[in-house]
Amino acid sequence: MFNFKLKWIFILDQDFSYNIRNHLPANFAIGCAFEDVSGIRRLEIHPDGTAKVLATYAWDGCTPKFALWDITIGIPDGIPNLITKRPKAYYASLLHDAFYQFLDNNLPISRESADKIFLEILERDDFAPRRIYYAAVRIFGGLFHLFSRWKRSYKGKKVSL
Repeated sequence: MFNFKLKWIFILDQDFSYNIRNHLPANFAIGCAFEDVSGIRRLEIHPDGTAKVLATYAWDGCTPKFALWDITIGIPDGIPNLITKRPKAYYASLLHDAFYQFLDNNLPISRESADKIFLEILERDDFAPRRIYYAAVRIFGGLFHLFSRWKRSYKGKKVSL
């Protein structure tokens, strides 16, 4: 009946890139990558500021969510974007989840910057309640970061590009 361990709603079918140069330290020049515990590279941040989440990354969209009788209940991801045909919060939640996953592994941006990037992508994709979602990640993001660490059940690591 209840499934509080609803793992992943989405699986990325191709790499997604977004430039975060304005959020990186001024001296960021060598780039970095992040792997999960099994050694699979999930996130790259290139010297030019391009953050790339690699295909097969899985996440649950905007959290929290749980399943009740095969119905997903939780924070909506929005209506389909006319261009991408994906929910409007799809790419914002993707990059935000990837950043939060590796915050404890010397990610070169702060939690605050990850949240601002989340808002930027919601604005880009014309998601109407973006300010409410942004306020929620600013207020509750630390708690969801802990939840995400539990849900993923592993620690990642930073590696060379």
